[in-house]
Formats: sequence, structure tokens, C-alpha cells
Amino acid sequence: MDKQKISLAIKKLFFKAGLYGVIRRLKPNHRVAILRYHAVVSPEKNFYTSPAIGLSPEEFETHVRYFARRYRVLSLDELVDCLQQKRPLPPNSVVFTFDDGYADNLEAARILHRCGAGGTFFITTEPIGRKSRLWLAEVTYLILKTAKPQLLLSVHGEEKRYPLEDTASRWTAIRAVVRTIKSNNLSVRENIRCQILEQLGEVALLKEVEDLILTWEQVREMQNMGMIIASHTTTHLNLPNADREDAVREIRDAKTVLEEQLGREARHFSYPNSGPYHYYNPDIRQMVIEAGYHSSCTSNNGFVDQHSDLFALERVRTVPELAEVVHDMEWGRIFGG
Repeated sequence: MDKQKISLAIKKLFFKAGLYGVIRRLKPNHRVAILRYHAVVSPEKNFYTSPAIGLSPEEFETHVRYFARRYRVLSLDELVDCLQQKRPLPPNSVVFTFDDGYADNLEAARILHRCGAGGTFFITTEPIGRKSRLWLAEVTYLILKTAKPQLLLSVHGEEKRYPLEDTASRWTAIRAVVRTIKSNNLSVRENIRCQILEQLGEVALLKEVEDLILTWEQVREMQNMGMIIASHTTTHLNLPNADREDAVREIRDAKTVLEEQLGREARHFSYPNSGPYHYYNPDIRQMVIEAGYHSSCTSNNGFVDQHSDLFALERVRTVPELAEVVHDMEWGRIFGG
């Protein structure tokens, strides 16, 4: 058995033995975990996101029931108000957040509501309004679903051939295309999309891609359940690599559209395109402030305390098994990990 499996086995043992509940009781923690989710979809139905950011509905409900029973579930509004007013943070607290705006988030909202909890959903406004497709879902879905044996792209004058012979080669192609798009500006992204659509963009598949994203009617249903709807830009553009005017427009216009559609202030923002990519910087942070938001979340792993930067809030990754998530939360919050 390798070290990773041994580590997971130990975490599961501690989890099942109730060690973390003892820790919480003996040493209540005042660092808040903002939990970061994306998609709630069973693996066999997931053709639009990386498996690394998806949980099945059953797994997500297990998460929600665990945290709702053993922690205090805060709204992002409550957390940000505490930070702004320099009030103490409630002990042993979590905040549920989702990025992107996949249609499966409606089921996530229903699960949260059913369990007496709430969450914040950071959405991309153009795909919600069917003014464009979410490029990340589009690239993933078309490459996984096409019957074509290869994809040919020209980027900055360099020709690239991606074989699509099996699932492994398709995921290799997806990762390469996503990396290129996130590393460039809007015009390069749209050029790549045009090439992909020309080769793989069957009408039926494109309609299926659109339906992978929430509609405004569904978003309003979520808001009526008590969910907070927040901004994740208009089209999920990588902001540091964008031309300045495009970055400003993505941040500003998403807030405007949300407020027009939902009749409430859009207080919160989440920087898109995380992972190994350069996805926000001081200039982008300032743009978010100038657009009138009250906070912004990163995908940096960590916890929020009274010294946290309101416009660079850290979050906790949630896709590993629940035992591993809880271990990393409690060990990390208490012992400095």
C-alpha cells in the first residue's frame, strides 16, 4: 500500500472514530472554511467538467448533511458582514459556494434547502442568458462527444494535431486546449472556439451544451430558496491574460446583468479559471473593488479569519472523500496546515 492510500485510510479511521468532533468541542475554531464546489453530477453522466471538480448528488447530500449537523452554516453575506464590521467569526463555521453555473446546481440548491442550509452560486451571466455558451463546458463536451478522430488547431501560427482515439487521448486534448485558452486573451479564445466549432460543432451537440447551464428561471428559483446569486464574470474569461477593457467589462457587466435580472445587489465575485493558471492579480482585484462588489473569492486553498483580505478570500477544495476534506479542514485550521 502506498503512502497516499495509508494516509487516506488513517483519515477515514479518525473520521469514523469521531476524532474531529472531539477536536471541535475541545478547541472551537474561529477560522471559517468557505467550501468550493462546481458540479453535482454522477460520473457516468459527466461529459462537461473535469472529474476532479464533480460530486454525485448523493455524495453532495452526504457533505451537506454532515456539515449542517456538526458545523454552523453561514451565508457569504454573514461572513463578509462580520469581516467588514470586524466582529468575531462564529466558531466551527462553513460557507457553501459553487462556481460556473451548471444546470446541476439547481439540484445542489434543492439539497441545501432540504437540509436547512444555504449557499452562494457564482454564475457566468452570458451563458445563463443564452447569449453565448460556457466555453469550458463547450470544449469539454464537444471533444468527449464527437465522432471525429482528431482535432486540428492553429494557434499563433503553430499547427497542433490532437488525436481523439479514446477517452484518454480526448482528455489529453481537453487539458491542452484549456491550458492554451486560459493562457491567452479573448480574441485567441474565440479563434480557438471557432476552429473547434467548425470541426466538431454539430447542431445537436451545441444545443446540449447550452442546456448544461442554468437558465434565469432556474436561477430565480434558487434565489427564492434563499440562495445567494453572485458573479463569476460574463463569459469565464481568464482576467489577467485579457486586454484591460475586456477584463473590466467581464467584471462590471456581470454585476449589472445580475442586478437587472434578479432585482438584488450582486455583492460578491469569484475569480474564474483557477488551478495552475495565473487567474487574478492586484490589478484585477482593484477592478473588482471599483465595480462595487463587497468581496471576491479565490480558489487558493485556505481558511478565512479576521485578517483575511475581503477581495482575496481563500476557500477549501471539497472533491476528495468527505473524510479527507474534514481531516484537512480540522488539521489545517488547528495545526496550521
